[in-house]
Amino acid sequence: MRAQKLLTFDLPLLLPIDKVSRAISLMDEYKVAHLPIVVEDQFQGLIKEEDLLEHEDTAVLAEVTTYQISVDPNLHLYDVVAQMSRAEVDILPVVFQGKYMGSIDRGAIMSFLTKEAGWGLEGSTVILEITSAKYSLAEISRLVEENSTQITSFNMTQKDSGALIVTIKLNTTKIAAILSSFERFDYKILTFFNSPEVEDELRSKFDAFMRYLETD
Repeated sequence: MRAQKLLTFDLPLLLPIDKVSRAISLMDEYKVAHLPIVVEDQFQGLIKEEDLLEHEDTAVLAEVTTYQISVDPNLHLYDVVAQMSRAEVDILPVVFQGKYMGSIDRGAIMSFLTKEAGWGLEGSTVILEITSAKYSLAEISRLVEENSTQITSFNMTQKDSGALIVTIKLNTTKIAAILSSFERFDYKILTFFNSPEVEDELRSKFDAFMRYLETD
């Protein structure tokens, strides 16, 4: 997925001659802290609300600091998210050879992850902790697929200790057998979500244990 597929044209554009008061008003209306300045389709820079607040309402935007923060339309979604995070902005202008093509906001990214990346699909989520030496995506997939289930989304991060945190979204909520498979192959299961089958079983065991304590 490339940046150009996530464009939104709903955000207002500003001009260098616009007043600070207008920019702040638009940011408040659209619930953003950043907006692009564009002159005849040419991207002039991104302005930040925090800088606007340091000026008088009657000042023009030409007097306000602008930031040359933008992404190429062919940039992959992963890099778009990384750059948005590094720049600490809630919108990213998409610019090609100086021409403003539109912007990407956080809503567009969340919509993509929900609809296209599998985050919003029905099913359970399992989080594993794995040492780097043991990590094998092929084996994780095999253990899942041997239980007639598929991985619909996958994410991996690394802790300071070097251990890997692997999050998998599955296309079923019946994951008792899958969890057993992971345990049998010495995978550390940190937690899981949206699995009534397993949750009910654990609740039953807990209730039975509490009844045992009451009668002891």
